[in-house]
Amino acid sequence: MSASAVQPIPFVAASAEEAAAQIRSRLGPEAIVVSVRPLPASGLSRIWQKPMIEVLAYKPEAAPAAPPLAEALAEFREELAQIKQQVGAGDSWRIAPLLQKTGVLPVHVQTILDSLQAEHGVTPPPSLGAELARVRGVLQTRWRKAKPIEGRSLHVLVGPPGSGKTTCLCKWLTQTALVEQRMAQVWRLDGATANTAESLSVYCDILNVACDRTWQPDAESAVEDLGFIDLPGIDWRNPAALKELEQRLPKHPSLRLHLVLNAAYESSILLSQVKAFSALSIEDIILTHLDEETRWGKIWNLSLGASYPIRFLSSGQNIPGDFSPADADQILSRQFERN
Repeated sequence: MSASAVQPIPFVAASAEEAAAQIRSRLGPEAIVVSVRPLPASGLSRIWQKPMIEVLAYKPEAAPAAPPLAEALAEFREELAQIKQQVGAGDSWRIAPLLQKTGVLPVHVQTILDSLQAEHGVTPPPSLGAELARVRGVLQTRWRKAKPIEGRSLHVLVGPPGSGKTTCLCKWLTQTALVEQRMAQVWRLDGATANTAESLSVYCDILNVACDRTWQPDAESAVEDLGFIDLPGIDWRNPAALKELEQRLPKHPSLRLHLVLNAAYESSILLSQVKAFSALSIEDIILTHLDEETRWGKIWNLSLGASYPIRFLSSGQNIPGDFSPADADQILSRQFERN
């Protein structure tokens, strides 16, 4: 039987998550979503009742060629956020436009609104300031902390060309050698292309930190405290280049990979880059060029939409410059500083 011959089954729910649970329970994870539409409350009940949605789904007889349920839900949740605003879907929280203005994608705005309504009800507090305080609370609870850097370890900064990897390494090295008074070692290695970052070698001379151009078999024992490896940028759209980079990485027991991204890029590009580099054993993300970006709410698209925590926030090309551990309070303060 063809997919078009299967009769879709309607599911009525209060949220996309609830609809997904119903569909999985009845049709299984291979179910296909056909459509979603809002069912606004009628009459006076619209004042206190949360609007419902109707989702049509069916279970194919063969393996579907369409996207899986989770992917389909991710797509229509963003559409649903727009629909709710257009039809007055009942959430009277006023924070949604402000969140989108600061760079938060609609799909994550809806997630934040769902959390607000679940914790505090449909009716928002009387002032926008109080509403904003509750948004901050929701986002703070969803912040994912990076693992601490303790003991002997080797760190590799990877990312696309021009993302600021070498500048970040120099800033991190400054904090390590001068502020924390820890022993450091640097390797400036070639990749598929030559590593032309001569400025790194010069800066290591200034800090009196050894900077080697090759990784020797006995280099593992040379990492007394913290080691840093600088590599040329990789074209994230080329799977072969990513595979080649993976093969070049040293086989070191304490190796930790940090993905460096230009935060001034649009969220769609950043999320695509995260997905591409996830082929490597990425531990966390370092965001750069934040002096070129006013919409700090974009950072939440990575924090909520990617599976990696954010370790550092970097601004400007000056060394040591602005380079600080990422935390929710710092991001929220910059995100809403004009509001």
